Amino acid sequence: MRVGTAIRAAGFALLGCLLLLAMLASSRASAEPAIALRSDAGERYFIEFRARPGPFIGHTYVVYGRTDLTGRVLDVHSAGLFPDGNALVGAFLPVVGSVRHDRNDTKYAPNAVYRKPLSAAEYARVVRFVEMLRARQHEWHLMFQNCNDFGIMVAEALGLRRPPSLMPPSMWVGLLRALNP
Repeated sequence: MRVGTAIRAAGFALLGCLLLLAMLASSRASAEPAIALRSDAGERYFIEFRARPGPFIGHTYVVYGRTDLTGRVLDVHSAGLFPDGNALVGAFLPVVGSVRHDRNDTKYAPNAVYRKPLSAAEYARVVRFVEMLRARQHEWHLMFQNCNDFGIMVAEALGLRRPPSLMPPSMWVGLLRALNP
């Protein structure tokens, strides 16, 4: 009985530490500029991993684009993994999903952001990777193949360390930021 209690207490302590890291990382997220590195053409590139409120526990998605040297946005794109079928069914069984832009990503303000400047080569890699993901059919499941899993795929394509999928999106984005200072 004591061993089980100790294990449970250690689990709660670990969860508390993860929550604290996520809160600290997401509170610093807005202090960084959204603009990235300068390229030879005078353009800058960036990616933002974002979390926003949603119907279940929130939603993770990416925003990536180019700016000129003055910071004026030249183009911006967003993508996330969404259920195409009934999301309520997707809480229990996998449903068809797709990688796409969702109007709610611009309608609701993000509650966590991790911004990363990109080189021209990294930006090109992100564009190609997201387009490849858009072209494929996906399954979506609330627990086992969700928007955090999409964020993991993009983060890994950039060589970033990433947290596990099973956590609320705002915590996932905050921990991604903490793992990649």
